[in-house]
Amino acid sequence: MRRLYTFAAMLIVMSFFALTVTAQDTELASHPLVGTWEVRADLGDGDTSCLSRDVFTDEGAFIEADCEGTVIIGTWEPTGDSTATISFTSSDPEGGTYTIRASVEVAPDKQSFTGTFTFELTDPATGEGSGEYGPGTATGTRLVAEAPGTPEGPVMDLFGQFEGTPEASPAP
Repeated sequence: MRRLYTFAAMLIVMSFFALTVTAQDTELASHPLVGTWEVRADLGDGDTSCLSRDVFTDEGAFIEADCEGTVIIGTWEPTGDSTATISFTSSDPEGGTYTIRASVEVAPDKQSFTGTFTFELTDPATGEGSGEYGPGTATGTRLVAEAPGTPEGPVMDLFGQFEGTPEASPAP
């Protein structure tokens, strides 16, 4: 009889855990940040030329391909109906790491967001952090899938226009 009670208690706990996970998944899946975004960041100098592509999954993963082609993985979580926090750590060229921590708010039309972030360096020799610096600002624009339009011609005609130009030839 004692085993039956133990088994029943385990089922109740497991059911509660399953409901909690489902509620969290639903919260993430319905959050307006889920999707793919073009993001421009300003470290405070007014330069927003570095365009990244960021993906926010419905499981809390953050994936970024920055303007230099580096892929960065991190996490995000909702802090409200249209707000969230994001954090990720990546390596810098000198062997240290940097950590970005951000807060963003998605606009009511769900097609853009704005946010602020801090930047922290970690010294590779000591493992000590620099402390958080910032804030920087970020703006995002949602990417949407588009169906193809009416072709102007074959793809090879497009690329053929560039044959013989210096840009079309690989460097020696």
